[in-house]
Amino acid sequence: MMRTLSMVLFVLLFGCSTVGHAEELAAPRIIAIGDIHGDHDQFVKLLKATGLIDKRQKWIGGDTHLVQLGDIPDRGPDTRKVMDLMMKLEKAAAKKGGAVTVLLGNHEMMNMTDNLSYVHPGEYEAFKDRNSRKRQSAYYKQVVAHLTKALPEDERPTFDDAWREEWETKHPLGYVEHRLAWAPTGTYGEWNLKHPTVVVLGDSLFVHGGISAAYQHMSVSDINTRVRTAIVNRELSEKGILYDEASPLWYRGWSRYRETPEADASLAQVLATYGVKRMVVAHHPMLPVVLPRYGGKLLMVDVGMAAHYGHGFSALRIEGDKTAALVGDEWYELPTGGDIEAVVAYLDRVKAVSANPGRIERYKAAITAPAPAVEPEQTPDLAGEKAATP
Repeated sequence: MMRTLSMVLFVLLFGCSTVGHAEELAAPRIIAIGDIHGDHDQFVKLLKATGLIDKRQKWIGGDTHLVQLGDIPDRGPDTRKVMDLMMKLEKAAAKKGGAVTVLLGNHEMMNMTDNLSYVHPGEYEAFKDRNSRKRQSAYYKQVVAHLTKALPEDERPTFDDAWREEWETKHPLGYVEHRLAWAPTGTYGEWNLKHPTVVVLGDSLFVHGGISAAYQHMSVSDINTRVRTAIVNRELSEKGILYDEASPLWYRGWSRYRETPEADASLAQVLATYGVKRMVVAHHPMLPVVLPRYGGKLLMVDVGMAAHYGHGFSALRIEGDKTAALVGDEWYELPTGGDIEAVVAYLDRVKAVSANPGRIERYKAAITAPAPAVEPEQTPDLAGEKAATP
């Protein structure tokens, strides 16, 4: 019944948008920030550096539109603090003529569908209170009762002290509260379900992973509604929109592989479908700075901000047709057009103040080397194998 009511609510709230530019909004200045992964302090530092908040974490960005491209949770301890701050800034920015848009990433989806593979212990700790032991005990009793009823006697756990100790390790204090908060009717589940997967602002399309050719037939509103309803209905098939590698939550094709004329033409076709000049994506931490690709048609803003990835520090600014990246405490204009030398020159300017100059050097070497005989060839990832994980 709850699912049915939620579906009706989604249709009322989100099902009336038209296709194409139905969700387009105008903003004189857009700041885009990628994956946070529970690193509250680094995120706050970046918000201050971009001039969006003051030392008391109050909104001072005026009419700026902040777009955070998802993956707030997992891998870091302070997810709850980040979400609380974003909730506050959403309201504060609106009062000052600005706006805050938070997109759904694959990790928000995972937390709302009980895939807790990457939850940091500190994320459970953040929900612990004086009643957590009682809730944990009550939940344990429910689990025992359920397993006792559901399993034949010879298949049941022993339910001895050792089994309970192992169970409590997997379900620490704060776990129950964490799960309730991320449920569709919980504080953070309900907040996240209101967020879009894709948004168009002016001539820029923002999405966590990317819009692949396989999904370009879907309008922005169709994608957003489809993801929301799939989360509520727990449609977890690998072929479905929540876990399909080509879906907007997961796609890495534009970010990960060597640029080719064929890929450039395919990306241009996707952009034309949505009537935009560029796609802004996160999800794949290639470098610790904002990275332009395909002559500026793709802008990558997952800079590996979290400690897990090395504390990358960079944000994107869009003002009219001009794009720039904050690196350190300075803004650098991003190159446009297909000139690889311009991209190399940009990287040379920012590498000295970046979190990982060596990785920038390796990326430069990869994009200036002759094309390999076998395509597509991956360019280097920011954190090696880590960058290819969810």
